[in-house]
Amino acid sequence: MADKKIKGAGAVGQRRQLLDLEDDSGTAPSRSRQCELLGLQRSGTYYKPRAREGDAAAMAAINETYAKDPCLGARRMPDVLERRYGIKVGRKRVLRLKREMGLRTVYCHPRTSTPGRGREGKRPYLLGEMEAIGVDEVWTSDITYLQIGSRNYYLCAVMDWSSRCVPGWALGADMGLPLCMRALDMALGSGRVPKVFNTDQGSRYTSREWQERMSENGIAVSQDGKGRWADNIVMERFWRTYKHEFFLLREPDGLEDARSATAAWMDYYNTDRPHATLGNMSPEEYRKRRGAPPAAIFSAIFPLRHSSRRYRGAPSLRSGRCASAPKSLKKWFDKQYSQVV
Repeated sequence: MADKKIKGAGAVGQRRQLLDLEDDSGTAPSRSRQCELLGLQRSGTYYKPRAREGDAAAMAAINETYAKDPCLGARRMPDVLERRYGIKVGRKRVLRLKREMGLRTVYCHPRTSTPGRGREGKRPYLLGEMEAIGVDEVWTSDITYLQIGSRNYYLCAVMDWSSRCVPGWALGADMGLPLCMRALDMALGSGRVPKVFNTDQGSRYTSREWQERMSENGIAVSQDGKGRWADNIVMERFWRTYKHEFFLLREPDGLEDARSATAAWMDYYNTDRPHATLGNMSPEEYRKRRGAPPAAIFSAIFPLRHSSRRYRGAPSLRSGRCASAPKSLKKWFDKQYSQVV
């Protein structure tokens, strides 16, 4: 039992410090016996580490450079040390010395969406299996930030994937769950209910309250893959439209001004603004006149999960024919639509 307790007392380096190999009185056990009790290999006890030549000067230079700029990593640090101090070291040596000194480079870590505490679990991405998406079949939602003065405000919007109509939105100073619930309540208040609701994996959309609201209305939940911005491409494109065509030109003075101006622009966006994807119709006009587009049209316009070449005669948007693609796509759109209708 005593042997087991000694073997489990710390890592190998800590157990090596327990060795007593310089006892001249003869009372200490032999080297072999001590290694046996501590669970160490006897051959490893003869090695005495030596400090590499120049480590002390390099560590002092690294410490001084880190104090001035903690954002310098192991790739840029060697050039700085050679230029300022005349010390030539490699990237791996800088990594080792910084690790021994306990220094960590400051940089942006890729951690954008974090799941909430009440997370109900990751839901699969359902849109990749859908060949045709009709009006009010799939809704999507996302959040973006708006800088107004010296503060950041947040806008949450709910969009119909097919018609690009925005039935609900909310603007506030906090990007928490209440902001998303207000946008959802406004969208459901229009009397329309989708079959599928697609979002990212943020803490608001994975919360228990959001999932329960989806279940109450009989809506299937779909979520983007991690780092897959293209899974929610229509929402990302809408943020570009909102910011470049309205927000950056209008520059609201405050939160209330931004809300009233956004309400007026949303009404224009849904009822009057022409969309090239919808045949230069507004979202509301498209909902009334066209309805669900054919599967081939959806896959040709959005060649992300499907390839437009699977449909014979469909113009490919990846072929580089940027000048002729819109006109040929419109002709093919009308031809396919007339066959379906």
